Amino acid sequence: MQNAPETLELKSSVVGDIDAYARPDVVIASSSSGIPSSQFVSKCAVNPARVLIGHPFNPPHLMPLVEVVPHPRTGEDSVQQAIAFYRSLGKQPVHIRKEVPGFVANRLQAVVCSEAYSLVTRGVVSAMDLGTS
Repeated sequence: MQNAPETLELKSSVVGDIDAYARPDVVIASSSSGIPSSQFVSKCAVNPARVLIGHPFNPPHLMPLVEVVPHPRTGEDSVQQAIAFYRSLGKQPVHIRKEVPGFVANRLQAVVCSEAYSLVTRGVVSAMDLGTS
């Protein structure tokens, strides 16, 4: 698993290096929270079909869900290996079938947070009462 900071150039370099030195059958999962793996596989010369996103929900020690997000050229065997790996850790992987910016959990969380902010700023509910709902 790769957990480099969220910069495209750095992720491309790190994933390219992992691809160059890891056995060709090893799945490379990035815990990126916003950059789709299709954007950082350009330096993978050995096997870019093994690269995917393994995005844990936060906080990961409390939330068992992990988004498994392949890029269009990720092999199905790599997806299934990643799902089996996360299950072996007691996690509940969710297979996201198509890359979207921010993935699924972050997009849903953004909508909920936006609506909560709107309700509080319009005086519909206090922040304290919203926090206990």
